[in-house]
Amino acid sequence: MITLKQYTNEENQILPLIQGFWKAHSHYDQSGEEAQEDLTNWTKDGHIIYFIQHDETVVGFAHLGSRGGKTDWLEELFILPEYQGNGFGSEAIHQLEEIVKQYSVSLYIEAAARNEAAIRLYRKLGYDCLNTITIRKDFPGYEYDVVRKEKIHELEFEIRKDKAL
Repeated sequence: MITLKQYTNEENQILPLIQGFWKAHSHYDQSGEEAQEDLTNWTKDGHIIYFIQHDETVVGFAHLGSRGGKTDWLEELFILPEYQGNGFGSEAIHQLEEIVKQYSVSLYIEAAARNEAAIRLYRKLGYDCLNTITIRKDFPGYEYDVVRKEKIHELEFEIRKDKAL
């Protein structure tokens, strides 16, 4: 169905995908310079980018990163909007798992608490172990809506999204 092709130096293909990732996930119009900075960081030692291809068409990308050990964090996953809903993301994750299984016992994924669709997908794919929890303090001036409230260890937390989203 899909194949993963490791990024080597195809800047003209990956930079628009990086910009598309930020537009889709944060509604942020990233500049070319910012995309180039991400690419520089995402191709340092301990990082690998894969194009996600359907037939010979690039439909997205995945970025594996290291946080001190092997590259066992799925840092970014992006499927172009016109290709979403076809199972390409799920298949890419399965293939990435096979790569990571060769040298690690786990693959870690972070998702924004407000990204319910991603969390449901990851859960469906077997990601059922809470590993770390990121807690954020918002300062005056930040405008948000509360999506819902959740309890962890009997403590209540809000899941928020930007008013602009």
